[in-house]
Amino acid sequence: MPHDVVTPFERDVLDHGGYQYSKTTRRSSLYAYKHFYDVVMTVGCLDGRRVLDLGCGDGTYTARMKDETRALSILGLDPAEAAIESARETYARSRPGLEFRCARARDLVQEGARFDIVVFGLVLHHVADPAREIVDGFRLADTILIIEPNGWSPVLKFNERFSKYHREHQERSYRMSQYRRWITDAGGSVSQGFYFGLMPVFCPDWMVTVCSTLEPWVEKTPAFRVIACGQICLLAHKRPADEPLVAR
Repeated sequence: MPHDVVTPFERDVLDHGGYQYSKTTRRSSLYAYKHFYDVVMTVGCLDGRRVLDLGCGDGTYTARMKDETRALSILGLDPAEAAIESARETYARSRPGLEFRCARARDLVQEGARFDIVVFGLVLHHVADPAREIVDGFRLADTILIIEPNGWSPVLKFNERFSKYHREHQERSYRMSQYRRWITDAGGSVSQGFYFGLMPVFCPDWMVTVCSTLEPWVEKTPAFRVIACGQICLLAHKRPADEPLVAR
């Protein structure tokens, strides 16, 4: 099957008015994404910075970043035209400093655009060439923040193989070690890397109570969190030209 990162999400907007995980009242989705973006805003330290949200989708969580931080400006970028149109209509008009554009990272690289930080929020597991996207990320900013599904998770691997949603959206998760290699190869250095989150996005509401109770313990347990946590977070910075490459 040819890799298509746009069509499934365009269909989501046309069928649901937005992405299935953001246009929902399901408790598990609301809980999981709150935790996810709490990590983005805490680790990313967005205050006073020019932010590029790569793969912003329908703009729901890009707008939340603007509302809950003092970011100087945020540009949401996505190749799905219907999603960007929805984001502009729903969020951009009422938020100065928030913009959305239908394009890819390589387009901004060619234009010579620069930002203070690039956020990859659950987007790299959809693209055909994650390593290329990370290279482009460092061409756009000296700091990148990556949050992705945890490729060690057996639950996630099961979903990628058998879940209709995951298969339609061509999801392919990777391990933290792989992201570290891609970052190093792109000229970056990881300053923070950790596992977090226990709540699956699409699950029965009753699981919220169970997972939210266990989550703090799971995140603090070194051996268990590698398998049980659903997401990984890496904050990386571009290495100075004269900094030696540390062996991996």
